[in-house]
Amino acid sequence: MVMCKRFAIWESTILILVTLAAAQRYRITDLGTFPGGTVSQGNAINFFGQVAGYARFANYNAHGALWTENSGLIDLGAIPPETNFSAAQAINFFGDVAGYSDYDELEAEHAVLWSQGELHDLGTLPGGSESQANGINDLGEIAGYSNGANISMHAFLRSRGGMQDLGTLPGGYYSQGLAINFESEVAGFSNAADGQWHGFLWSAWSGMQDLPNLPHAFGASANGINDLGQVAGGSGSYAVLWHNDKNHTAECLGVLPGLGWSSAFALNDAGQVVGWSGFAAFIWSRETGMQDLNQLIPSNSGWTLSIANAINVLGQITGQGTINGQQHGFLLTPVFQ
Repeated sequence: MVMCKRFAIWESTILILVTLAAAQRYRITDLGTFPGGTVSQGNAINFFGQVAGYARFANYNAHGALWTENSGLIDLGAIPPETNFSAAQAINFFGDVAGYSDYDELEAEHAVLWSQGELHDLGTLPGGSESQANGINDLGEIAGYSNGANISMHAFLRSRGGMQDLGTLPGGYYSQGLAINFESEVAGFSNAADGQWHGFLWSAWSGMQDLPNLPHAFGASANGINDLGQVAGGSGSYAVLWHNDKNHTAECLGVLPGLGWSSAFALNDAGQVVGWSGFAAFIWSRETGMQDLNQLIPSNSGWTLSIANAINVLGQITGQGTINGQQHGFLLTPVFQ
């Protein structure tokens, strides 16, 4: 019944998706910090505009954070003791949050899930000591990476059946899962026999597929995936969109004017892509190309937006920028004109 509600809400956004394809102006909200802290960042955003990320305290320690319009910035805590570091990396429709936390004196990290007010240590692959969760879908499945008894870090998919090792590309020994969609497809990166980093797309029906690099590019990472199977990331020095076609065709998204590099971190089902170019946050769409988000907020806001990490189906964006000399997380909400 709950999932039916999800789809009903999804259907109601179709017209909004079409409208969002055009250039927008944005209202900006400061996500703030924890008491005495000066740093925060938004890493993920769900349908309701709830933002997951991290924020620092006066002692410079940081905890995973959840921002909501009604409650502001909420401390999600860490694996005890509370002096441990934690960060929230992903959030789903239901407000479940995935990330990681220190769990011992050596500052080793474990993947964690914050759900219904409780923190759950997700452990590692068999025999492992460290893990990190980076993505969560609306089924509660989690993507991340972990080491194991006889392996370096490998991408994993955690579902009701436990934590599954997704392996690496042929000839590789290291991989990370960075994002997951409703179809349980995982995007990330792996090294391969050529010694380079490659973006990958993993699915239960095709296994781990090597995503093609842009021409003459070395190194790639698939950082975000939408429910249509489109993937955003970086190839060489450029942000890239991998299409959901037979060959996973790679499209170069370019750079902002006068800047030499870019990388994409997320995209929504409308095909809007966000990331950074030369330390300036951008949004890209088929209709507008790449736009500097700093040019789409009020000129007197006092903000400089450096990175856009996530965008939801309604076009709301979160990331990090500078305000009054401090690095704060932000929420951008489209303003229809």
